[in-house]
Amino acid sequence: MVPIQFYLAGHGAMEGAHAADKKITPMKTGWDPHIAFGTIMVLVALLVLLAALASRPTRRLLGMSAGLFVFMIIQFVLPFFNDSAGTRWIAALHGVNALIVTGLAIGLLIRTRPYWPFAKPSAQVAAGGAAP
Repeated sequence: MVPIQFYLAGHGAMEGAHAADKKITPMKTGWDPHIAFGTIMVLVALLVLLAALASRPTRRLLGMSAGLFVFMIIQFVLPFFNDSAGTRWIAALHGVNALIVTGLAIGLLIRTRPYWPFAKPSAQVAAGGAAP
């Protein structure tokens, strides 16, 4: 999901750059796919947190799930600070926060691997045995 979002952000940015080069008004819908997909990602982060709460994982996994949701909320709010010249520096943290979200998502993916239904149990992996 994250690489798709980076692509959509690049698409929106290139739409603005193209409009600036041609001295035309940028297409108003250039950022719409990025915004819509970002909203979906916030909802997915909420589902991840709810699933984590229901499954009672380790404290680390629960913390990472909560952190992912919190940073997704921050990610959702940051662009709203773009309205004023005095707060644009806050909105510019949107890209940096995206890296934090990416790191948390990858960390969760790696740390939850033993819980995947098709993953080998860690004891069998260490012994080189096959999964039942």
